[in-house]
Amino acid sequence: MPNSGEVDPASTTSSVTGGRRIVRRAVYLAGAAAVGVAALGVIVFYVGPESNTLIIASSFVPLMLGVGLLGLFVLAATRSWRTLAVGVAVVLAGAFTQAPLFVSNTPDTVAGEGIRVMQANIRLGEADPDALVDQVRSHSIDVLTIQELTDSAVQQLDTHGLAALLPYRFVEPKDGGGGTGIYSRFPLTEQESLGRFAMSNLVATADIGDGRSVTVASVHPMPPYPSPAWMWASEMGKLNGLLHEQAADGKPMIVGGDFNSTYSHSRFRAILTDGFTDAAEQTGAGFVMTFPADTWYPALIGIDHIVTNRATVTHFERIEIEGSDHHGLVATVTPHFDGT
Repeated sequence: MPNSGEVDPASTTSSVTGGRRIVRRAVYLAGAAAVGVAALGVIVFYVGPESNTLIIASSFVPLMLGVGLLGLFVLAATRSWRTLAVGVAVVLAGAFTQAPLFVSNTPDTVAGEGIRVMQANIRLGEADPDALVDQVRSHSIDVLTIQELTDSAVQQLDTHGLAALLPYRFVEPKDGGGGTGIYSRFPLTEQESLGRFAMSNLVATADIGDGRSVTVASVHPMPPYPSPAWMWASEMGKLNGLLHEQAADGKPMIVGGDFNSTYSHSRFRAILTDGFTDAAEQTGAGFVMTFPADTWYPALIGIDHIVTNRATVTHFERIEIEGSDHHGLVATVTPHFDGT
């Protein structure tokens, strides 16, 4: 008979085995949950929810798929083969949704002269005007689309030389983030508000010479948060219709804006039909994250876009906008005219 102070080896072995099972089960559940996150990402990519929570989730589909990928390694470590097989299918389905962003559609040669376009949200007019004008100068920008433009920002940008670089303008400055503008090296005609929105959305015709013209729009629909989800959905639908109406005249079109939507939002992709193309997708630039730009961690979502119709984007890059919570975008856009 063992002494009362001795430990029963069978009891110890059983306890260790039970502990391992608990840990293995917890690890398995973590891996399965990660695959569930990726599955949610696939669902919200295709479904156009009118829920603030799900709309915001749609913004993070690439990150959700990354979580799912980590989940596959966890499931493999626990040898949960059936769940792993399901997870692989989910992650592959998610990868399929994002693949167009990594495949360039730009031809090797493009006829015509390119227009240098810059998109910038300047955060309530607080971006550094000198740095912004320097970006315009250093990138030889021809057309600037700008959001959250205030009266003060208009004056400061002129003081720092923007008027000399881009002498033509169509601006509707406002406080509170609702102001919008188009600055151009080319004369601007047919200036008008693009429908009625909570924030200004503008459209104008840029006369680029030789009797040729390009439609330019600067857009800023409402964000899905903190505004109601239905408002965001309504403005995205309205913007879709108005942009396609503008393109119906057959002129090349360039749209720069803070769309408050990512490529993973179905309502943004609905715009990308009938010849409209996102510059990131056309050039195969992949994930171009633009917000937030004022934090210690990298930007997590891409809500700023340059979208074109009847045009080819041959160069596309993200740039810094000092003092803003958005990164800017620069693209070289070659319009297509009859016979080119």
